[in-house]
Amino acid sequence: MTAARVDVLIEVGVEELPAGSAPKLAAALGEALAATLQAAGLVAADAKPTVLGTPRRLVAHFAQVLAQQEESDEELLGPPARVAFDAEGKPTRAAEGFARGLGVEASALIRVATDKGEYAALRRRLPGRPLAELVGAALPLLIADLPCPKKMRWGRERTGFLRPVQWLVALAGDAVISCRFADVEAGRVSRGHRFYGEVTGAGPAAFEGQALTLHAADLEAYCDAMRAAFVMVDPAERRDKIDAEARACATAAGGTLVEDAATLETVTWLTEWPTPLLGAIEPSLLRIPDAVTRTTLRDNQKLFTVMGPEGRLLPRFVATANTLHPGCEATIAAGNARVVSARMADAAFFYDSDREQKLADFLPKLEGRTFLEGLGSTAAKVARIEALSAKWLSALPLSEATRATVPRAAALCKADLASKMVFEFPELQGTIGEDYARSSGETAEVARAIAEHYLPRGADDGLPTEDAGAVVGLADRLDTIAACFALRLLPSGSNDPYALRRAALAVLRLLAGRSWRVPLTTLIADAIAGLPAEAFKAPASQLQSEITDFFRGRLRSWLGDFHAPDTAEAVLEVDIDDVPALFERAAALTAFRAHPEFAALAAGFKRIANLARKADAADLGAVVEPSRFETAAEAGLLAAIAAVEAEVAAATARRDWQGALLQLASLRPAVDAFFDGVMVMAEDPGLRRNRLALLGRAAGLFARLADFSRVQQA
Repeated sequence: MTAARVDVLIEVGVEELPAGSAPKLAAALGEALAATLQAAGLVAADAKPTVLGTPRRLVAHFAQVLAQQEESDEELLGPPARVAFDAEGKPTRAAEGFARGLGVEASALIRVATDKGEYAALRRRLPGRPLAELVGAALPLLIADLPCPKKMRWGRERTGFLRPVQWLVALAGDAVISCRFADVEAGRVSRGHRFYGEVTGAGPAAFEGQALTLHAADLEAYCDAMRAAFVMVDPAERRDKIDAEARACATAAGGTLVEDAATLETVTWLTEWPTPLLGAIEPSLLRIPDAVTRTTLRDNQKLFTVMGPEGRLLPRFVATANTLHPGCEATIAAGNARVVSARMADAAFFYDSDREQKLADFLPKLEGRTFLEGLGSTAAKVARIEALSAKWLSALPLSEATRATVPRAAALCKADLASKMVFEFPELQGTIGEDYARSSGETAEVARAIAEHYLPRGADDGLPTEDAGAVVGLADRLDTIAACFALRLLPSGSNDPYALRRAALAVLRLLAGRSWRVPLTTLIADAIAGLPAEAFKAPASQLQSEITDFFRGRLRSWLGDFHAPDTAEAVLEVDIDDVPALFERAAALTAFRAHPEFAALAAGFKRIANLARKADAADLGAVVEPSRFETAAEAGLLAAIAAVEAEVAAATARRDWQGALLQLASLRPAVDAFFDGVMVMAEDPGLRRNRLALLGRAAGLFARLADFSRVQQA
């Protein structure tokens, strides 16, 4: 008989959630519901829910869920048999106590053999629990455990949530799942848009939850019912509508919509029934840089900007209304425009006020800004950036023009932090610095470096277009990392308040992206040496080791985005100093793994590496004495090594890692013959030492590229 299946719909109705939290909470609800159903055996282990939501509701839907668990067998171990039964095999008081706790007679107990000996046990058949019972018991706990940074409480309830819960829909098929969260009883009644029922004369927005059957139309019926109540419950549907209509508004204004994925995602989770509207800005306010305008409109009003055909912003914006009374489009757009004008007027005032002085005039104010408690002012940090940048000029392959630009760019790189504009809009640091540098008469190269030393800001951000900004950015980030480690402000788990992981990734991307091969450990040592003595809460040697390991972890994570984990481990084990070469070696090893003889060759290499790892370093480094060879396989391996040593050395010198690996591939017959016919760990110490020395010479060849003992074989 086929087990009955039903759909499950959970909707948690709340007061408006923050746009940044709502999608995370919706996803977490789906994951928690999936884990509960999977653990109960009600859905397949890889089954996924449909997750929907708006600012006022978190929704998880699961199709084709077993209406009841299947029966299962349970075995419960009790005390050891020698304690549970007497010499005649009768239950003792210990067995009777165990049985009583399980609600059975002691005569129901049996003996069970385990790895630890024989135990008294109870075997019983458990009936499957109904779906509604399982979900009803789990749901209040799932909601309570959703990741809320801070919880609100309402009424007399001690149970909290990110925002007060107003209603709870919990349906299994056409039946309500009985449960309660805080002061809210689960039912089948959801709520539509907060205002549209009154605005359109459509009546109350509450509606009866749909009875779900066993096919996908059930979810569609739910979404249709929500649309009838002026709620687009699918965030993808809202996103697409906003994007399409906002672009249409921009086209109507004679321009194109400025791409802004972050704002699109924000307004998607700020609305339930979105309607983009075109608004106007006072043209005179656009005298400020476009970046300031975009930031003002995006961050303060969650508006989209419109780019004109000449590459400058048009005096237009696109707002996203959530409640639109028929005929009130112009009023809503005008209201947004008034707020925008006020904000942009403030920005224009700050901009004009700042530009009354040169960028360099802001530098003295950095003395009053603290960089890190215990490490002095921002001015002191700038001095360290200048010193590090100057020290690395001779170590990096830079043009004379770049060498002339870096000192001035380093001196001015943080000057705009003291400006009124950056105080009001911190995200414009660097961008405003570039603008003020140009108006102050600084060279275009210096101005560009001031802006670009912040690049990349994130994993998906672009790199600096010029070397000068990259040099200053390296110095800035390495100083910050060294300073935080010295002060023991270390990242832990998901907690990284000083964004050190992001800074380390930026350092690695700069080195790899520009093919700068200056040793990473040298850069770390220079940054540590530049710190003042009072900053050290740990010895410099400890910091060097910790920061190097920190970068190794970032490299492992970054390499893992492109290569197999064991490939990343293999190349990291050899060397992390030359960051560009590290990525080149990983790419070469990944390509080499497709070689038809790779598996057999790697097995031989791995065997060599494992023996080399266990051997005494003096034995591995000894001179090979051919006169001690007892087999042709030993002589053959030495000849094969000698034949490729020069070629491998030449290939690695020119960083032809693939060529070096192909040369090593020619060793396979000799390596196979050696391990087939030679006992490496011979009883004769001299013979054993000579064979280990031969393997050490072979290991030295491929150790320049990767530690093959880390490579896993399929």
